[in-house]
Amino acid sequence: MAPTPSAPLPPHVRPLAGDDPEEVGGHRLIGRLGRDGAGTVHAAVSPDGEPVALKLAHPERSPSPGAPGAPAVVRGKRGVCCVRVEDSGSLGPRPWSATPYVPGADLVRHLEDSGPLAGGALLVLAAGTAEALASVHAAGVPHGDVRPANVVVAPGGPRLIDHGLARRSHAGEAPTTEGGPGWLSPERRAGARPDPASDMFSWACLVAFAATGRAPEGSVDLSAVPEGLRDLLSRALSPDPGRRPSSEEAYLECLLLAGVEDDATREVWADRLRGLVHAHWPPVDTAWHRPGRWADAARALAEHGPGAVRPHPGPAGPGREGTRDGGAGRPVGALLRRGRPGGPLALAVAAGVFVGAALGGGYLFLDSLAEGTDAAAPEGGGGAGAEPEGSARLSGADLVAASLDTFLAAESFELTVLTHAGNGEGFGQPLPADTGTVPTLFDRVLRQSGPPDALRWSSTVSGSRTSDLMAVDGELLRGEGSAWDGAPTWYRVGSGPAPAATFTPEGVVGPLVRAAEAGTVTGEAETVFRAPAPAEDAYGHLAGGVPEEVPAVRVEGDFRTSDTDAREATRFTLVATEDGVPLSFATEGAADVGPVLNGRPVSQEAPPSLLAPAVPVQRWYTQYTFVELNGRPDLRVPDPAEVRPPGAETPSPIAHRPMRSPRPGPPSQGEGAWVLPA
Repeated sequence: MAPTPSAPLPPHVRPLAGDDPEEVGGHRLIGRLGRDGAGTVHAAVSPDGEPVALKLAHPERSPSPGAPGAPAVVRGKRGVCCVRVEDSGSLGPRPWSATPYVPGADLVRHLEDSGPLAGGALLVLAAGTAEALASVHAAGVPHGDVRPANVVVAPGGPRLIDHGLARRSHAGEAPTTEGGPGWLSPERRAGARPDPASDMFSWACLVAFAATGRAPEGSVDLSAVPEGLRDLLSRALSPDPGRRPSSEEAYLECLLLAGVEDDATREVWADRLRGLVHAHWPPVDTAWHRPGRWADAARALAEHGPGAVRPHPGPAGPGREGTRDGGAGRPVGALLRRGRPGGPLALAVAAGVFVGAALGGGYLFLDSLAEGTDAAAPEGGGGAGAEPEGSARLSGADLVAASLDTFLAAESFELTVLTHAGNGEGFGQPLPADTGTVPTLFDRVLRQSGPPDALRWSSTVSGSRTSDLMAVDGELLRGEGSAWDGAPTWYRVGSGPAPAATFTPEGVVGPLVRAAEAGTVTGEAETVFRAPAPAEDAYGHLAGGVPEEVPAVRVEGDFRTSDTDAREATRFTLVATEDGVPLSFATEGAADVGPVLNGRPVSQEAPPSLLAPAVPVQRWYTQYTFVELNGRPDLRVPDPAEVRPPGAETPSPIAHRPMRSPRPGPPSQGEGAWVLPA
């Protein structure tokens, strides 16, 4: 039996995922702070017992050391506003770097709470981030991801983070576009590799954002920037990289604009910057950060394992009524490495909901959310361990990334994916009137963590069952001859493993991963979630009614479907509870831009009717519905002895069935399927 949780995780730290290592380079991992396109940022405790943010590169982003595009660990020189890398190494082929954990809100959240910076505070922000970039550039690499999400408003001034695994800028490097689209220089948008000059363009966008609160959208608004600083930013925004100032030149010019004497030598610049921080930087409350909690969590994990820690018990905090636009223009990826002071991730509430969901299917999942969270509130409530007043619920980019983490941490799930021609109106579109002419792809995906570990993926195209696949402990099976209420006959598909890029939680929700790692939030509002129409299509197998209305947050944004695609972005909408429980996720993008179906995953290859529809499709619309998390999905995993070898299939009759199932049961497969070779 798992031990009773004995230690709460610190605020803003979410539990580790199942495949996260326990320790990296002597640093004990206690949870996750966030993730972006390059890697995952973990909350960890150093060998000396200090809280650190440890970034571990994704396996797929880890070429061999020294290869083109290989991550380079950036230590840089010690500065005032650059968070120095204290330790680094490799976990197998995956490089990692550890920096001191800096408590504070990111720049976006600070501006949401306090408004744009002005006067001396704005100059401190400009000077401090330029100084930090100068430290990174002195190490011989660019930062590559300069944006508000990577600036922490700390008590001692602005802190530039997420430079520990910068990209090498050698001549042979492949282009990379880690930064959010709105913050990239023209040459980066065109596919060029990052360099110090492109960092300076992004720096100018960052400072302008701090002065106005408006993210760059095609052009940068400098109207609210003081005249002297405006001239500097204008030069940094030059389309000609050679005309932009260096980071050190910008740093010195900001110091002079702030009143530092003209004859100040390089040796005293740091002292002058510290003086400006003391005189002009706004007060920052970090009383919620208690380093001892990190050590307590590490000790509990070492002694008792994952069950010995629980999400932090502090309250979610007061909500905001009406439309919320503070997240507009907010980059999603990497925002979770620093959260809002006093704003814990109340995943204990979500965990309580999941327990209830396990008892009665997907409708109970939504019904339990609709009934409120009082019954699932964590012990302690607003008592001991509660955070200070002023804490806030998850919103915007934080909510997107937290919803992804909640899904990936689930031991089991059931979801549906519906794709059809889009009408350009975004979330909640109806089905086409004639799905025979305008094809509709409907998938149902179920997963259990085992034993055995299994994922079942069934697909229907315009009412005809086309495939029923199951990955069991990595082996791919194909079901044939099943009816809606019958069991299929299972065959092994070849001798190789199931495609890892698809038959994993990350593969199933690939567009959500992309939105969390490289998306930009453009708007946000409170909403009420209802089961999508037609409800029978998404929930017919549960034989239940439409669930009650669920209070939720609707976040909208866009993302590029690939790192190298600079054409029209794909729009996305996430609907989730304020605690980070995903309810629905939708994308809409041009049919001729980016990957097939805008990157929407398919269990095999895209069906011919969607690749060449009878009526040309201008846009594809895809909607995910998260039916159940951490429940008891019935995948009907076959006994190994019942699975037939490859090539033993017998032809099955054509089976045209309506998309709305009249009876519960698993999906079936008919002819006309696009099938993998045996």
